[in-house]
Amino acid sequence: MKIEKLNLDGKKDSIEVLDKIFSAKINKKLINNVLYKSNANYKGRHAKTKQQNEVSGPTSKIYAQKGTGNARHASKKAPIFVGGGIAHGPKGELAYKKRKINKSEKRNSIALFIALLYEILFTSC
Repeated sequence: MKIEKLNLDGKKDSIEVLDKIFSAKINKKLINNVLYKSNANYKGRHAKTKQQNEVSGPTSKIYAQKGTGNARHASKKAPIFVGGGIAHGPKGELAYKKRKINKSEKRNSIALFIALLYEILFTSC
């Protein structure tokens, strides 16, 4: 199958393409899934805060459990104290789960390439 397209110079060219590719149905849901998962996997997760076990400092109790009239506390590394660990902060690259593209999605992702080809061929004019 031949398709005509315009160059950047304004001259007409023809391109030979496979009939099998352009006769396939475009599955918008599949395109959305594949693009979403592949874009999500490229994002770097680099933010990390120190947890309570990673902060340097003594682990001894700051005062006696009873008799002080204050609340009971363990060490200065607790998130409630200044200089302590962060309670629910980002944990970095290791905590991030990659989104998997299934075999069937990979196999049928020809729809993605079809959409990209249509975009390149027919909107560049």
